[in-house]
Amino acid sequence: MFSKVLKSKPVQGFVTKRSYITVCLAAAVMSTPVLADDSASGLVIDEHIEINSQRAERAFPTIDEARSELKKVAGGTNLIEIAKLPARQATLQDALGFEPGIIMQSFFGGNDQPRLNIRGSGMQSNPVNRGIQLLYDGLPINQADGSFIIGFLDVKSAEMVSVYRGANAQRYGGTTLGGAVNLHSQNGTHADPSIRLEYGNDNRVGLSGQTAGQHDDWDYYINASHDSYDGYRNHSTSERNNISANVGVDISDAITNRTYFQWSDNQFEIPFVVPKDRAISAPEEVLGDGNTPLDTLLNVYKRDPYRDSSLLRLANKTRFSIDNFQQDFGVFYQDLSDTFTDPLVHNVTESQDVGFEYAASLTGEYITDYDEFSLSFSGNLSDMNRIYFANSPEDGSKLQKFGDLDLEASNFILALQWQAQLSENVQLVAAAQGVIANRDISDNNANDLNQDNSYNNVNPKLGVNYQFSDEIRFFANVSSTNEAPTYWELISASVSPKNPAMAKVSLNELEAQSSNTIEFGSSGSIGQTQWNIALYRSDIDDELISIVNDFAVNGKTDNYEAGTIHQGVELEWIQGLSESLITSGDNLSSKLVYNYSDFYFSGGEYKGNQIAGVPEHLVQFELRYQTDSGLYIAPSVKWQIDDAAIDHANSQFQDGHVLVGLQMAYQVNKDLRVYLDGQNLTDENYQTSYVIRGYSNPKQPSYLPGFGPSVSLGVNYSF
Repeated sequence: MFSKVLKSKPVQGFVTKRSYITVCLAAAVMSTPVLADDSASGLVIDEHIEINSQRAERAFPTIDEARSELKKVAGGTNLIEIAKLPARQATLQDALGFEPGIIMQSFFGGNDQPRLNIRGSGMQSNPVNRGIQLLYDGLPINQADGSFIIGFLDVKSAEMVSVYRGANAQRYGGTTLGGAVNLHSQNGTHADPSIRLEYGNDNRVGLSGQTAGQHDDWDYYINASHDSYDGYRNHSTSERNNISANVGVDISDAITNRTYFQWSDNQFEIPFVVPKDRAISAPEEVLGDGNTPLDTLLNVYKRDPYRDSSLLRLANKTRFSIDNFQQDFGVFYQDLSDTFTDPLVHNVTESQDVGFEYAASLTGEYITDYDEFSLSFSGNLSDMNRIYFANSPEDGSKLQKFGDLDLEASNFILALQWQAQLSENVQLVAAAQGVIANRDISDNNANDLNQDNSYNNVNPKLGVNYQFSDEIRFFANVSSTNEAPTYWELISASVSPKNPAMAKVSLNELEAQSSNTIEFGSSGSIGQTQWNIALYRSDIDDELISIVNDFAVNGKTDNYEAGTIHQGVELEWIQGLSESLITSGDNLSSKLVYNYSDFYFSGGEYKGNQIAGVPEHLVQFELRYQTDSGLYIAPSVKWQIDDAAIDHANSQFQDGHVLVGLQMAYQVNKDLRVYLDGQNLTDENYQTSYVIRGYSNPKQPSYLPGFGPSVSLGVNYSF
């Protein structure tokens, strides 16, 4: 259990002018079924376009609908069916860690708190996450300023995860370089009651259970989970609790509605970074375990850095479908409480978010042989208060308050798209997205820290799909994105570890970063071979660069005005190797994922250098053996080929490394499945991540040691 006594925070009510609007919308979540679903005339153009005139599907979207939707996208996408993962399905790493275009690095060392990167998005996070739109059932979980707490994503209650890389997420409200990740909840139309028990190294405990059912025109689903971990490193205990539930109802043949509920509570100690020599010689240790001046100055046990965050979320979606016209309407409300304490500063945030999305699509023969016109209009508002306290070097308690800011963020996004069938094999996708984003700051401490920031832009996209055959397609697109800064970047807190009384808050004048991207690729299958490949190049202006220069705690974000380039290759290759190799009905196959990330400064102070944050070459390979009797064995290798720069000057590097893993599972009967998950089985000494700097030296605390060997055993029983 979590060793620190952290008091849960009560849900806070509104204290601003937005309270009335928020309360009204929250009430609408629970009471107003509006519009939305799918349909048309039985027309089938190709495997990408399927239209039917059946009644609205209560479980929207279905896996088939999601797969068909992704195939329409003229760019890189991923679809992960959680239930089909043969072994462990407990963490984000389990779900997303073996996918093209997605790079995950363990960061805090706690329970499922990785740094998530897509196409260089958010790679500058130190460590707050940004640069990707995270969604639950199509509605954002990000706060309106774009930031998110990744630990609120719980894949155990998800049926599938769809990923739109880069500007391919425009239609779904994504404005970021990285795109969007959408978790689709399980529901009572097909989910079975079940329980999961898991135990592993360092007292890793996982417990979850779910119940589900359907009655005539309605269904329900409830999932509750608990995960705790003592941690591989000292001072890295963590605990996460989550409840997810939803209820769906068919109002008529054309109208279906679903209401969602989520409560999450995350608590974890932060072991903090160490110099590289310490990361290699004593990876379990933290500052405070040694006798150096740095251990005395930044003693983790005394300063006690941790994070305690909770989320209460309500959402509602309605689908209306009639003939070839489909409408979706969604609203959400979430209350977030977050105490984020590094060795020097307590950042205490209370935030209420409210948002909506309306989407409509019309299909038919209007201009070409097949046209699909889509419109979406979405908005979200955050009303938050953030207070800054200096951290006592003696016991980690709060000292004086040195910042008290009211933060109001808003986004309004209008997206239009036309998909046209130009010929039997060629589809055109033309889209445009208009964005109005505001980030306002008001000072409650009379320090004249006030800003009104407005970031408005239009992002066009033009793409083409070429269906070479039923199984093979090629795609290409050109697009733009425009990404406003978060409050973690607009505000800087600076504290001297030797003199906390001099702590201060300052504001940064920042522009939105913008990018122009060209992308092309292919997906398909021939015989036992399947592939998914995308090549892209993004030219970025005013990239938001976060740099920490001293003790890995005081940082500042600037726009890099000289220009940066993000380009790379995202490859997935699945190859069937043999059938009936040992016994009748068995299957041997392999999966290769290769991510090439060439991110560099095209001019300015760091011209020609690699942008710190992501390894250039990352290869993952897995050999899979399955039998009809339910046995699954999959040894794997994760190879970071080269050293990765941890600073923009390219003076210090994270070592390349090879990690060997093993997954096994056995389906004892139709209800009972047991599994084993092994990581770093060869005890590789490596650094999993690091603090990004402008320039670093070996004596600075910069590195997060990777985990040692670990094995988890689990059992899943369905009723």
